[in-house]
Amino acid sequence: MEEHFLKSKETSLLYPSRVTETPHKEPLLYISSTVDGNIICVGQDGLVSIWTRNLTLSKSSLILDENENKRQYRKMKWVSDSILMPHYNKLIIGTCDREIRLYELSTLEPYCQIIGLETMPLCLDYSVRGEGECVISYGDEQGCVNVLLINSVAESLRNWTKCPAVEEIPTVSMDAFNDSENITFIRWKVHNDWVTKIQYIHSVESIISSSNDESTALVIGCVSRTKNVKHRLKTLMGSTDSQNKFPTPASGSPPKRFQCDESVFKVYKGVKTFDYCKENNILVTGGLDRKIRLWNPYIPGWAVGTLPGHTSPIGFLGIVHQSTKILSVSLDSTIKVWDIEVHSCLLTIIPKVAQIRGEMEVCYFSPDLQSFYVAAESFALLRFQHKRNQIRDSGMSHNEPVFCCQYNKQFQQAVSCSEGSAIKVWNLKNGQLDMEVCKAHGETAVTCMTLDASGKRLITGGRDGSLKKWDSCTLGCMCTIKQATSAADEVLACTYADIYSNRYFVSVGWGSKINIFPELNDNIPEGSNFQPDWIESVEKGHRDDISCVASCPPHFLATGGFDGDVLIWNLVLGCLCCRLSAASRAAVKGGTEDLTINKIIFLLPRMERKKTTATLVASGPRGYVTLWNIFGQGKLFASFSSSKEKTTISDMAVSDSYSLLCAGDQKGSLYIWNIAEYAAHGLEDKPPPLLQTWRAHDRSITSVALVSDYPLLLTSSLDCSVKLWSLEGEYVGMFGQKEPWNIEEKSSWKQFDPNISSVHDCGNFGQQSLQGNSFASDWKFKKTIQDTSTLKLARNDDISEEMKQSQKSRFQHRQACQSKPIQQYASRGMTTYHALPLCELANVSTVFHKPNIAAELKDPFHLEV
Repeated sequence: MEEHFLKSKETSLLYPSRVTETPHKEPLLYISSTVDGNIICVGQDGLVSIWTRNLTLSKSSLILDENENKRQYRKMKWVSDSILMPHYNKLIIGTCDREIRLYELSTLEPYCQIIGLETMPLCLDYSVRGEGECVISYGDEQGCVNVLLINSVAESLRNWTKCPAVEEIPTVSMDAFNDSENITFIRWKVHNDWVTKIQYIHSVESIISSSNDESTALVIGCVSRTKNVKHRLKTLMGSTDSQNKFPTPASGSPPKRFQCDESVFKVYKGVKTFDYCKENNILVTGGLDRKIRLWNPYIPGWAVGTLPGHTSPIGFLGIVHQSTKILSVSLDSTIKVWDIEVHSCLLTIIPKVAQIRGEMEVCYFSPDLQSFYVAAESFALLRFQHKRNQIRDSGMSHNEPVFCCQYNKQFQQAVSCSEGSAIKVWNLKNGQLDMEVCKAHGETAVTCMTLDASGKRLITGGRDGSLKKWDSCTLGCMCTIKQATSAADEVLACTYADIYSNRYFVSVGWGSKINIFPELNDNIPEGSNFQPDWIESVEKGHRDDISCVASCPPHFLATGGFDGDVLIWNLVLGCLCCRLSAASRAAVKGGTEDLTINKIIFLLPRMERKKTTATLVASGPRGYVTLWNIFGQGKLFASFSSSKEKTTISDMAVSDSYSLLCAGDQKGSLYIWNIAEYAAHGLEDKPPPLLQTWRAHDRSITSVALVSDYPLLLTSSLDCSVKLWSLEGEYVGMFGQKEPWNIEEKSSWKQFDPNISSVHDCGNFGQQSLQGNSFASDWKFKKTIQDTSTLKLARNDDISEEMKQSQKSRFQHRQACQSKPIQQYASRGMTTYHALPLCELANVSTVFHKPNIAAELKDPFHLEV
């Protein structure tokens, strides 16, 4: 029950994220969604950009006209913060010149401005208080909370536009608010340091503000007056000016609230960000100490929970309303999703995986669009996914995104692993589940796997930095290999490596180290720690984390990283042979910004020709597939993109004859190229023949594997499914579906996936792929015989007529049938004669028994031997 409860709370963001560049040269300060569903961004220099919900730039405008033609020696005007006023279609910005400006949201033209502020508005907030009433509040560098209570908002705004203009903008002074009936200005001294965030909560009629000061880290206080009757009477009796009940003298410090009017939360190193949810009665805070604290807003003495996990200060917190989820982002752009009830982390998205570069500037979660926007050096969009509380009958292969799948030829099974730390073994012949292991790596995801040559041993790598060895027959864990370091990095890829007569397995991942472990005996005790050997991968290796690895007997090892480089190593000498870098070459210019190398494959039959042919294929960088010669200093023989959009290839596989290259991309599409002679005799400036492409999944494909025993293709995806396809793009089915298939009978296949777009054929696949391809040639005759199962039964008259027509050329016809497979016509049907089922002749005993006609109504002419 507890496992079901935890799994039902799992959630995820749909990544890789959509990333784009922005026209902003200065950091972004504010992101929000508008009434019409667009996204608005405000930069520190006053540049405002409008985007569609899918991050397509609509327009941008510099609203601070003073900065448009500002010379270098003159002082520029800077924006300190911004907030939307959606009910009146206005944009409010605070400037470092102690101003508050209002702009028309539709035209971004100045509407009016408020000048004469005593301090700089560092953080702004806007909220509706009642019908025709609103609250504009801001925190300043003196730790004060400043509040503008506005009645008859529409009328007040119209009156402000009638004020005298300053620099062609209608201007109202703060002094004018003292005589206004509709506007009340209140200022409280609250914090001992500048205010980091402020928010008015209408449901409790209080203002929450935070600072980096420990003693006044977060304060919840009243807006306008004391709630205690005795203190209220004392204030009124001591007031000499009935018109000024809340004096803010020009000199001296502003007044403080009574202790009974505010709740002070003391937090180590202060609070940088917070969020409040009335439905769950929860307040969350985060700051420089890198911990998230959960509070009961009415009990400031101690936190009800602490959520450690971030490695840098927390810059954003958001409670997903109508759920128990918390979104948090640290300044290093690491995103985490937490569960409030069980106080656990459900998901961690590392910025390199989400393609987020640089430090986080500002974030925004849109509950209406279910989208999460992160601004750093670029602008990123991540979709928020609601998990359905389905465990066994979810209709998918896994209940979580699938990270890897492999085909085990020894047992004719498909093996898959998921983010939920589950390993499943599927029967390839019917698509049903044979075995399953839950919590294979504890609570962490299983990120990669590899099988040995015999298929009897399975190695998996986890997000916890450990490797596990499994018996493929029983899925029993044989041993656990943990790095003997204080903090193990996540394993992203692993493989077996044979160095002459010795066998090792290699793991790579976060960090630039290549870990090499010897093949261990099966009786190694569980939980043993090992200090791996690594070659000089730190000093001369990758400049970033390593994403993939491949080995080539007898001593070569190739690694690819997030830096866009492929490194070739000599395992015997432990040194770097060559560095293959295509990111800076003109051949891969104009692609995506993603430099990651996701997959490396050695073309083993070509290794003997050394310098005259391409011997390695890599997916990346910049959305290209590159072919290299690894000898000498390395040479780029060819590069091509999978599509016009240059979508990043996430995984690749080659056939046993190394003539077909199959690849899956981050949009869920599959591609099959003929590379039998491609880049085999020199450089290529054109892509290889694209034999077939089709859309296989709704989300990014994570793994592609060719089934060598059948002309089939195995794929897994972040959409929680593992699917089986023919090389022609026919959909066999999804592993775990209710109706089992028979891999020998096409009539049991689904033929196409109703949830995916139709197949896009890119050439005569049947002729180009099957000719000269040993992977599929053995299946010509089998496919022809299988097609006969769909034909209707033959009649005697039809058979007799065809026999008469073929009697004249029987000898020639027999010779033709012996030299080639049975001919299949354009209509994919066969002649009636060829449609007859083939029956094998058996040696029957000459002794016959008298048939029992009455027994079970058997055929009296059925002879039992």
